Amino acid sequence: MRSKILIFCIYFFAIALSMPYSALAKAKNDIIVTVSVSPESPFKTTISFRDQKQLTKRLLGSTTEIASYNPHWVRATLTVKKRIYVYDHDGQLYEKEMPRRYVLTNDVRQRIEEMVKSVEAVHFAQAIPWEQVKKTLKRMEFGTVIDLETGQRFDVQRRAGSRHADVQPLTRKDTQIMKNIYQGKWSWKRRAILVEVDGTYFAASMHGMPHGAGAIKGNEFPGHFCIHFFGSSTHRSTEPDPSHSMMILKASGALAATIKGASPEELVGYFLTALHEHDTHAMRMTTDGFTLPEGLSSIESVRSSEIIIPSDERGPLLIEVPVRLSYIAREGGNFRETWEFLLRRDVPGERWRIIAIELNP
Repeated sequence: MRSKILIFCIYFFAIALSMPYSALAKAKNDIIVTVSVSPESPFKTTISFRDQKQLTKRLLGSTTEIASYNPHWVRATLTVKKRIYVYDHDGQLYEKEMPRRYVLTNDVRQRIEEMVKSVEAVHFAQAIPWEQVKKTLKRMEFGTVIDLETGQRFDVQRRAGSRHADVQPLTRKDTQIMKNIYQGKWSWKRRAILVEVDGTYFAASMHGMPHGAGAIKGNEFPGHFCIHFFGSSTHRSTEPDPSHSMMILKASGALAATIKGASPEELVGYFLTALHEHDTHAMRMTTDGFTLPEGLSSIESVRSSEIIIPSDERGPLLIEVPVRLSYIAREGGNFRETWEFLLRRDVPGERWRIIAIELNP
């Protein structure tokens, strides 16, 4: 905790040194930028920036047009003169309370981009390869886990693990915090986290299921749990686990950029991975914001999926991707179905979006 505060203070002090002294006091034209991992996350990072080169005046004077945004594609929120705006992953700025998009000049957009990146650098962490991480998070080394959705944190010790870190909560209190993150029930579901070791932060992913042996007395944790970093794999595989990989992308702030560059088949894969992890936000990031089918809420886990490769007769702007999958329902029972995903993009070269899903057509 102290290390995180120290890093933030150093970062803010560095920004402050580049400003006139008057900028340190909160001015009415300050631009406040806030970043979080999802719209519902209470864990946010907020930094106030001094208005430079009349950015506020130029921003508010921009041409506008009627348009709405996908709340799950929001990258940051900006507060300017008590008005709230949302900045999405496509570099578009919208007024939050009105269906209105601002047509920004390149230099105004570039300045907003610079501010947002500055806040993201504080909120997220880099996806460092496991081979490097384990030189810092050595066996018997201590670290702090920060859950990116809730902001809750607890201390752990790495006890073992070669392809990933096998860790245990240090104390009974740490165990209680971890269980609270999982709503009071142990679960194999993955979560995006940061791991802090001696002031260095790493993007990572954890599950919440005690298993195997435990060796820390008094922590009331029956075993250990696993933390994966970039390039980590499970004990039984040499390939990274798709769910852990997606959560590491979230923890590094890179999931949206990955989705933007995904092929239709890859995009459907991210959707199904998010469905398996019950990550509604990540699912909706792959879509254009349409209402998801109610049947998805009955699925406990996706056991397997196989994309049926479409024919060569695929349009440049619209495509169907059929998928055979098996899943376990929340109320029990195994099911095998074929789903059809419909994807669209506005122009060649832009990102694909899922615009409809037909379950078991």
